[in-house]
Amino acid sequence: MRAIPDEPFPEVGCPYTAVVSADGDWIAVNCSAAARKPRVAVYRKSDLSLWDLVELDQVPEAVAFHPDLPLLAIGIEQGDEWERRGELVLYAPPSRRSVSFPFAEVGVTALRWLDARRLEVTLAEPDSGGERDGEDAYAQCVAERDDWRGVEEGDRELGFGPRVAVGYDDVSWGIVEPGSGRGDLLAALAAEAGQQWAYRDQVVAVEALRDGRLISVPRADGLLECWSASGARLWSVPVPDEFLHRSGCQLYVAPDERTAWVVVLVGDSSMRRTLLWRIALADGSLLTEHRLDFPAALSSRADGAWVARDSRDLFPPARWPPSESPVFTPTGRQLATVALGECDRSYDFRIRRSPHLLFLQGIGDEPHPEKWVVKVSPKGVEPLFPLWWERGRETGRIGGGPGVHVEDGPGPAIVHTCVTASGTYLARRALPYGEVVWTYRTDAAVTGVDAHAGLVHVVTDAKELLTLRAEDGKVMHRQPTAIGAYAFAPSSLSAAPGGELLIGTAEGRILICPAPRGVRGTTAQ
Repeated sequence: MRAIPDEPFPEVGCPYTAVVSADGDWIAVNCSAAARKPRVAVYRKSDLSLWDLVELDQVPEAVAFHPDLPLLAIGIEQGDEWERRGELVLYAPPSRRSVSFPFAEVGVTALRWLDARRLEVTLAEPDSGGERDGEDAYAQCVAERDDWRGVEEGDRELGFGPRVAVGYDDVSWGIVEPGSGRGDLLAALAAEAGQQWAYRDQVVAVEALRDGRLISVPRADGLLECWSASGARLWSVPVPDEFLHRSGCQLYVAPDERTAWVVVLVGDSSMRRTLLWRIALADGSLLTEHRLDFPAALSSRADGAWVARDSRDLFPPARWPPSESPVFTPTGRQLATVALGECDRSYDFRIRRSPHLLFLQGIGDEPHPEKWVVKVSPKGVEPLFPLWWERGRETGRIGGGPGVHVEDGPGPAIVHTCVTASGTYLARRALPYGEVVWTYRTDAAVTGVDAHAGLVHVVTDAKELLTLRAEDGKVMHRQPTAIGAYAFAPSSLSAAPGGELLIGTAEGRILICPAPRGVRGTTAQ
């Protein structure tokens, strides 16, 4: 398995703060990535290799190395405007050991080493009594030791001096200087080593083209990127000026692979609208655009017809009826509109490689109606079968997820995700009536599904790639989505024409996994 792009610090995801130890041996990066716990990634400066991951329950507010020793202070603040708790963690990279000092009713919001003996700790106290219009109050205390060596070995004797009230402007926040970016230090360190590094956003969609190129969609830091098979970025499409806070995170590639449509959500969360851009895959140039008065979710079928459904992705929730969903040709010519009814994220039903336009639709007038798989065609909307196959067994809301169309000995079918209160399942359902051929309960949420050469591939939040035989659901292979000792968090999946698997990750990398060969099966569930 390899990663694109091949750059240092691939584990970082989103960096907040990076610091280097006084001896120049260690780099610590306060960072986070979707579907992962907040952490501090520690690297050896000599070769920029990952040394350790310090996983935490909350994104640290501050990190600071001791002015002489390889000792890192980490400040943590948890809670809300009413309640707060904090923690000071002292971590020594050479031994990978740490010790924690909790603070009740206040958060540790800033740290500063005054000298080799004294650590200044800034505490944030919430306005629990409503006396400061919700504003925090700040106080500082100083931890002092003649020798800080060994503190992480379990020597918990650390005294904190009296707390002194201070104003916001009196706090040393360690804020990045204007004009510099939060990843600038990492880029400079990579350049020192003769390499390149740039911040990479979560990869929410990835596709392989027949000519060997890859295209991917970042969550917010761009609309579309094109990569060579070797991992060089060929071009990228930036977000337009109307862009507010995120793209629609969706991609539709036309069957001829000359163009693709991407979604841009514009406006605020209460009134999102959609800007659809048709992009030339030769060079990333804009060819056409459409505007829709609702936030759209895209679905397509193998011959190129596609639908922009009113996703109802609004907050507060919409109080008006859902819009009808337009049906388009690959070039963007509108063919018709269809009424698909209410929608939310539980109606997600992205079925890859399908010869049909398939959706989830609520049947009935209940607040949370039973979801059915429906097919859209020139004849209209045709209900096929209920999403959940065991009536009466499951209670609570039931949702869909990613899936793929397969056709083999047992006939045409879809393998789809079904999310219930008791767990997440994969199910093979025969078309057109939905008979259950097999089911498999996954260990974690499913983030991507595709199929190739009789195998169904699945990635999950367990940081695992799972391969099942499409015909009977037998587990053929499973492996972590890892390079070396580090397992990436998968966020999307597609199979290349030659069988290679492309895995988009929360850390902003595309993992390339060779086509499985000679896999052996185990008993399916």
